[in-house]
Amino acid sequence: MQIDMHFYGVYALCRAAGIKDKTAETIAYASQFVDDAIDAEAVVLSDGRGLLPTMTSHRPIDYQNTLPGDQWRVWIPFHFLPGNTITSTEDINSKEIFTEKLVCREDSQIAKKILKYALAKKNKALWPHLIGIVAHVFADTFSHNGFLGIANSWNKVKSDSIEITGNHHSSVLHYIWSKFEEFKTRFTSDFAELVPVGHAAVATFPDRPYLKWRFQYETHKGDNETVERDNPSIFLRACRGLYAFFSQVAEVWPEARDPQGPMEFDKIEGILKTLIGFEAPKEDRIGKWKKAIGKGKFNRVTSIDKQIHYNNSLWRPRRVEYQREPDTTVETTDTYHFMRAAHEYRRYVLLELLPTANILV
Repeated sequence: MQIDMHFYGVYALCRAAGIKDKTAETIAYASQFVDDAIDAEAVVLSDGRGLLPTMTSHRPIDYQNTLPGDQWRVWIPFHFLPGNTITSTEDINSKEIFTEKLVCREDSQIAKKILKYALAKKNKALWPHLIGIVAHVFADTFSHNGFLGIANSWNKVKSDSIEITGNHHSSVLHYIWSKFEEFKTRFTSDFAELVPVGHAAVATFPDRPYLKWRFQYETHKGDNETVERDNPSIFLRACRGLYAFFSQVAEVWPEARDPQGPMEFDKIEGILKTLIGFEAPKEDRIGKWKKAIGKGKFNRVTSIDKQIHYNNSLWRPRRVEYQREPDTTVETTDTYHFMRAAHEYRRYVLLELLPTANILV
């Protein structure tokens, strides 16, 4: 998924679930910042201390994508949460079993457990940041279903099998295919062959909310088995799951509740379908979400609703000292809280959650 869903969609769903605007904004920022926390170098602070960032993403063409350790620290916990599901019916060896357990699966039992983990923490300083991180990961289990976060031939796709199946406007089709060719030129043609991580072989097709498409894997699931993807239905299911999660957040966190209360999902489902189905480039989709939020489609309108906007540099570590209030320390900033929450979440996934699924020891 992209910023239209990870930030604006998450914000809208938080508001609809009855979460205050300021808390919803922090949750949404944390959700999107999972894709933008790419800084690795320590930042030297004015008091002589250092701040070591917690990376939760890499740019597509980044040598660190080739490093197995980084794939485990970044792509597995934050973008391609293992589903721990075996679908193969023929005899397979232990390595193949391990690989298939790592494949990301929509709304898996593992995914449900990270939601419970976030709800149970109740650390007021880190809580909205952790909730946002988990919301990002949970949403990605829907769009990233069928791919895994380590370099593996499982992720390879027959390039000539990728087809757009929906009744999309000709201008949209031209835009999508031109972007796909651009992506292949910059990335897929060479890098994805060498480092088949995630859904690089199908570019951004899984992330476009309005798209209906199909493809065939190259090395598994049978040579002729076609995978059909209906992104609008997938994204709507993700929205329903996120709304339920945020409703639980509002239930267990009284201070975060909006006095106006929630809106029933049935009341917002129509506008969600319209927003998800809007065929346009990312910036235009963002504009559509902003307009709906500002018109009170998800809750009573506040000043934050009217001005909601994501700044991808706001939480960057190098800006941390500009964030803090007078006479406070960096430990009070959103940047610090996000890094702490991301570090604790990653530790939980790799050292506690996945071992219970017999994926790691």
